[in-house]
Amino acid sequence: MESREPIASLIDRRSRFRAYLVSRLGNETDADDVLQAGLLKALRATPVGDEEKTTAWFYRVLHNALVDHVRSRFARERREERWAMDGDRQTEEARRSVCACVEALLEDLRPRTAELVRRVELGGEPVAAVAESMGMSAGAANVALHRARADLRRRLEDFCGACARGACLDCDCAERAD
Repeated sequence: MESREPIASLIDRRSRFRAYLVSRLGNETDADDVLQAGLLKALRATPVGDEEKTTAWFYRVLHNALVDHVRSRFARERREERWAMDGDRQTEEARRSVCACVEALLEDLRPRTAELVRRVELGGEPVAAVAESMGMSAGAANVALHRARADLRRRLEDFCGACARGACLDCDCAERAD
């Protein structure tokens, strides 16, 4: 038996294999990805044998590809959750370390820009949600935030001096201004 025959039989059964994967993944896109990976592996390593043994072997290949895919997805989700948790922790630490002078300097910004900075940077709200509630696109909000951060950084350094370059935890500008 020629080695191309088993591959042809696998391709003929593609819709069955896809249905098998969709039933386990619940997602046609992921099923197509896993099927593609399995077919590539089959092209590289198809055992020579009868059609029935090749089909059984390919189901094992698909099962292993399915397990690898699910493990990879869960690992990615765990990484993203850790990053999100780290981001939340860093955001909270950043909020605690903001110099008290920032609020006074926000008053010098345009009202919409100041609101955007307060809600996103100090309030921890997602940019997209704030942008939508303010009637602007997320891209425009990101640009405005970028410009506002740069402007505030310059103003803080001018107003506070050296303490603004760090975390501002020991800022005594407000006391000096009184």
